This record gives sequence, C-alpha cells and structure tokens, in this order.
Amino acid sequence: MAGMVKGVVIGGVVGAAAALLLAPKPGKETRQDLMNAYSKSMDKSKEWASTAGSKTQELASKVGQSASDMISQTKSVLSNAKDGMNTAKDDITSSLQESTKPN
Repeated sequence: MAGMVKGVVIGGVVGAAAALLLAPKPGKETRQDLMNAYSKSMDKSKEWASTAGSKTQELASKVGQSASDMISQTKSVLSNAKDGMNTAKDDITSSLQESTKPN
C-alpha cells in the first residue's frame, strides 16, 4: 500500500515537471492545471487508501470468524473424544468387574 502511494506521488511529481517543461500555456494556467492534477491524484490516493482499509477490515473479520469456527470445531472434537474415552473406560471397568466376580 505504501509503495502504491509513493508511486502515485512520484508519478504526480514527474507529470507535473513534464507539464511545466512542455506546456505551451502561461504560468498561471499551468499552475492551475498542476493544482487540479495534484488534487485529482490526492483524491485517488485517499480513495485507494480507504478501499484498502475497508478490504483489510473485511479480511480481518473473515480470518477472525474462521479462527472462531476452528476453535469451536476443535472443542467439539475434543469433547467427543473425551466422551468416547469415558465410555471406553466405563466399558473396560465393567468388563474387569464382571471377570473378577466369583462364579
């Protein structure tokens, strides 16, 4: 993002310099044209920055939601595993108790 803004600013400066050197207009008109070009480039830069900011927030929200979903799934799997282990433990305990009973 910073590279893009830097490129826009450098491009604006180079364009302004070229306009000054090559423009067949009076200085006042050239300065006005430069101010207009500068204003347009600043507006475009602000628009890009705003878009990048909103896209970043959107992406962060999606990543957060995905992480939350993964945590919920992990908790569910662990709970199921724990329940399975407890059931297996109970079955083994019952089997051992039955096998040790006198006939």
